[in-house]
Amino acid sequence: MAKNDFDIDFDFEKEYGFDPDAMGSEYTEDDFDLSGLEEDLSQEETARAEDDFSDFDLDGLDLSDHPADDFDLNFEDGEFSGEGTPEEDTFAEEESAEEDSGLEAEPDFDAEQGFEEELDFGDGEPDFEEEELYPDDADLTADIDFSRRANFFGGAAPQVDPSVLERPRQPEYQQPPQEPDPEEPEYEPQQEAEEAKEEPEQKPARRRERRSKAQENREASHSRPQRQPVKITMPPFLKKLVKLYFPSQEEIRQAQEPADGSRRRRHSRQQIFKEFYLPPLILGVSFVLILSFLIGSLSGAIDRQRESKRLAEEKAKQESIAAEQQATEAQLVLERAALLADSYDFKGAIEVLDSYSGEPTQEMTAKKSEYLSIQSTMVEHKDPSVIPNLSFHVLMADINRAMADKNYGGQYNRNFVSIGEFSKILEQLYMNNYILVDYDSFIGTSVDTNGTVNYSTVPIYLPQGKKPIMLTETMVNYYTYMTDSNKDGVPDSGGAGFASRLVLDANGDIKAEMVDLNGQTVTGDYDLVPILESFIKKHPDFSYRGARATLAVSGYEGVFGYRIQTEVVSSKGQSYYDQEVAGATKIVAALKEKGYRIACYTFSDSDYKQKNAAMIQQDLTLWNAQIAPVLGQVDTIVFAKSSSIGDYSGSKFDVLFNNGFRIFVKNADEPYAEVNNTYVAQSRIMVTGNALQWKADKLNKYFDPNLVLDLTSRGGSVPN
Repeated sequence: MAKNDFDIDFDFEKEYGFDPDAMGSEYTEDDFDLSGLEEDLSQEETARAEDDFSDFDLDGLDLSDHPADDFDLNFEDGEFSGEGTPEEDTFAEEESAEEDSGLEAEPDFDAEQGFEEELDFGDGEPDFEEEELYPDDADLTADIDFSRRANFFGGAAPQVDPSVLERPRQPEYQQPPQEPDPEEPEYEPQQEAEEAKEEPEQKPARRRERRSKAQENREASHSRPQRQPVKITMPPFLKKLVKLYFPSQEEIRQAQEPADGSRRRRHSRQQIFKEFYLPPLILGVSFVLILSFLIGSLSGAIDRQRESKRLAEEKAKQESIAAEQQATEAQLVLERAALLADSYDFKGAIEVLDSYSGEPTQEMTAKKSEYLSIQSTMVEHKDPSVIPNLSFHVLMADINRAMADKNYGGQYNRNFVSIGEFSKILEQLYMNNYILVDYDSFIGTSVDTNGTVNYSTVPIYLPQGKKPIMLTETMVNYYTYMTDSNKDGVPDSGGAGFASRLVLDANGDIKAEMVDLNGQTVTGDYDLVPILESFIKKHPDFSYRGARATLAVSGYEGVFGYRIQTEVVSSKGQSYYDQEVAGATKIVAALKEKGYRIACYTFSDSDYKQKNAAMIQQDLTLWNAQIAPVLGQVDTIVFAKSSSIGDYSGSKFDVLFNNGFRIFVKNADEPYAEVNNTYVAQSRIMVTGNALQWKADKLNKYFDPNLVLDLTSRGGSVPN
């Protein structure tokens, strides 16, 4: 070992935290078990250690050049002790020897700085108190106990060769050149020469001064302002928690030291962790688990509360929806019951009220009581033979154009009624307490075991003072001679002022289409059906249980203004025919839905009284081939040309019966009806211009013809 590897001036207590002098007294052999260390050292290392300690062989040490005051060596009890010369003289001689040898002096050893970079105490605090290596007031003449130091390393007291002290100390290694500290002052050679001339006793003081300045410069360089890293501030409560459960190194050291001040063995890191860190960690983990449990419980409670709230809201929403649905249902029930009651079907109205799924409202209860009361006052009408059936041809939409027609103007005046006159008739019928009924109002049907339909009479119940009446319209074909003046198949302004067809408007209501005098196609109440619909909408109590009129059509020029006879295929083409069939089918469905009964007016608008059974069959064959596919099966026939077949027996009757007709309607001046198991026969009263003027006595029991007839438009009179 070289001399510099073991400096006798080392301060072990400052550098390593223990006092070698105290090892003999405070530490026993049990405290230091070096057996492992000795085993680890190889023989080569042991030999090299002995060679290193040979530098301290004091047998050949020549002390003649040193006065007795420099070294006072005493050997007591086999131990070496002595008082050396002051540190200043020792360093002065060493510097002189180094200068004489021409070698560069070894850099001064900084006791405070030298081991800072080598010793790593971790983040904790040292277990010993730092002391200044060479304080100004230190006694540098303290005895050097080599034997004790030798004992520390486990060997005998080293023998120091005095000649070794005279040799300049050779550094074991050469420190790499270091850049000069800009803050440390540089010394010129002249200054160093002057310092060399100083007295020996002044050199240590100068050296200390230089070292102190260098130290100050280094401290100043370390104290330069540096960029401070961003610090994350810990919340105050967390600081308190960490301080409470995680002790500092000083607190750990104090806890390790006994109360009596005696030293004890240092705890291992594992023991320190178990004693000081593990309990708070366990407590912290327990706290986290408890906190997690509490948070989970609280979160679960919140979730359950939210779910309960959501379910409550959903339930309230469902109840609100159900309440709205109940309210809507209740309103619909009241409206349906009111419609039935307005049409005098109080029995049906009560049944609708009873069908309400919820608890009956006060309004429902009140309406039911009202309907029951009115029903109790209803008057039974069970004789259909007294029910008049007023019959009209298609109405003149523009009476002036009809009267002006050069071909048929006189016939229009004598046999037709205008839309204005019909509207007046409806008003008077309503004012005279007439209520519209139909065949379904007084005819009941049943089917026997053979599949035969049997007919019977059912009573009509009307409020006291109300009377039943029926309406029929014939020739609802809108013939070409009425609408098409040039016979090109397209209605024009040269027509006689009649509607050209029935159509559905944007609202689905049944209207009539007409070409006006200016050649514009207009849609409105230009015939019986749309006028009656508007009237019933205004006066729903005019219709008994939704009753409507009977519409009788021929077939040779189609139905309801649509040319569906097969002959148009050759003249207009298949596409035109298909288009007409589609339009007719659509309007027929709308009429049936409203409650209109569609009847046959013979296919060729002919007088069956003048035809035999074979001719009637031939006519009906055309009907079944061209019209029935669009209209469907009809069971009612209205005889054209004011004719009839006489008795409802014989071959003619058999032909009609075999073609599915069960209701037969003929012309008469008085009401008539017969209902039996096989068929129903009835008469119709024609309302025409001639009848309004010349047969007023037959009509005035229903309405006042004088208030209806428009003689001004008719030119002052009606042909008789």
